[in-house]
Amino acid sequence: MNKTALPKTAILEVTYACNHHCKFCSCPWENTGSETNTAANVLHWLKRCSENGLTTTANITVSKVNIHELYETIANALIAGADSILLNRFLYGGRGVSYADDLSLSKEQIREMLEVAETVLEKAGRQGALGTEVPLCLIPEDKREGGRLHVGSLYAAAKENGFFVIDPSGYVRACNHSPKRLGYIFDNDIIKEKDYWSIFADGKYELPEMCSGCELINRCDCGCREAAHICYGSVSAPDPCMC
Repeated sequence: MNKTALPKTAILEVTYACNHHCKFCSCPWENTGSETNTAANVLHWLKRCSENGLTTTANITVSKVNIHELYETIANALIAGADSILLNRFLYGGRGVSYADDLSLSKEQIREMLEVAETVLEKAGRQGALGTEVPLCLIPEDKREGGRLHVGSLYAAAKENGFFVIDPSGYVRACNHSPKRLGYIFDNDIIKEKDYWSIFADGKYELPEMCSGCELINRCDCGCREAAHICYGSVSAPDPCMC
């Protein structure tokens, strides 16, 4: 039997110490870990890393609750010493599902997020990336390529040039906010749930009916397919941000 080809990039979840109790957390598991953090502590360690020549990326989750202070959030991370930013809009998954109505960004807020991030990065002379696909129709034309913030519209989980996730116990998932374990890193063939894996790896999904006929469809996967699956039970459903 042929072994499953894996993407070139693996996201390693290295510890169970975090209890994942933040309202916006999309990680599919929680535990009784007691580790918490504060903004001041994060900024402290960004500064220490910079002073010691270590390259860092500040990962910032943007929700309806904190978008009003996004400029300051990005700026503080860069001033403290972060070399780049990884921006994520709030996504369905884990604890966050229970608070989705309070946290989900509207279409207008997604556009605002992209605009603010590009402005700060341009002023700071730094680079950044959006960690989650956005429907191309929500990305202003002047932000689709060539900017400081790299924004993607094609689903990357399990794809050859994309990524997959390994949790602290060695179990494999297609995406970091997906609850479904698909295999074990130390097995001879890492992926056991091949049918589910191939949905993403081989693009075996229909795109949402609401997007049919769109002139951008050949360059867009209509948002996050796993978010659609978690929210509506189908990888072919609309990304929640479109509803």
